[in-house]
Amino acid sequence: MRKIAFILNPLSGKGNKEAVEQFITNHSGWPAGFDASVHTTRCAGDGYEQARQFAAQGLDAVVAVGGDGTINEIARALLHSPTAMGIVPMGSGNGLARHLRLPMDFKKAVEKITHFRVRSIDAARINGQLFFCTAGIGFDALIGHLFNSGGKRGMSTYVSLSTREFLQYKPQEYIITIDGQACTRKAFLITFANASQWGNNAYIAPLAHCNDGQLDVVIWKDFPRMAAPFMLPRLFTKTIHKSSFVEMFQGKHIVVERPQEDYVHLDGESLRMGKVLDIQILPSALKVLE
Repeated sequence: MRKIAFILNPLSGKGNKEAVEQFITNHSGWPAGFDASVHTTRCAGDGYEQARQFAAQGLDAVVAVGGDGTINEIARALLHSPTAMGIVPMGSGNGLARHLRLPMDFKKAVEKITHFRVRSIDAARINGQLFFCTAGIGFDALIGHLFNSGGKRGMSTYVSLSTREFLQYKPQEYIITIDGQACTRKAFLITFANASQWGNNAYIAPLAHCNDGQLDVVIWKDFPRMAAPFMLPRLFTKTIHKSSFVEMFQGKHIVVERPQEDYVHLDGESLRMGKVLDIQILPSALKVLE
């Protein structure tokens, strides 16, 4: 008997959550021996607590139904656990789900879970806060804060905010130490990538793998603003690493010193952190259904 709990965040991302719940409950394609249940979160942190309890009960899998924030919450509860995490992507970006090549259609995503193929992926930690897809500082962290603080979500809102803030944003100077090797860079943004994309098929780290025991460090250097129309398409053609304004490194332990406390984004959620950031990879820390 395989026991699976679906944790659905009704406020996360987009899409008809009621239709998802009905499909899971009434799905006739569950193989013999599968026991699936659906649970709805009631408040912030509830998904974490439910997933932690399900893991303690020895369930085979807990499935996050929602966006990258919901996935992060469930994944944190299952870290270093034999309980695997599944994903039914319902967010605005779906970065980790897209990296894992999971279906964006919720019916196909549920059907794929019935195959129950498990693999291990890495996780990462920045100043004690876990992330599983990407984290970053600089321009995209600021936009992440503004995006999460606003009302309407979606790609159009993200593009609108980015366009508004782009010309007035001032790059910062950072001291970056990667596995003991230090360098100083004036950067527009820096991304720490466990997976290859931010979401919406924008590949900030096209060469990243989430099971190689390394983080890809993407430094988007200060660049002429007139170059933006040539750089942005590279995100969607998996060629941003070929730009002369981008440097990419790999490492297991990264320390970043910046001028002042500022925003950081982790799996699409934003928060403020101090001047010194300590980032570490956690190899093979999470089991996922693919």
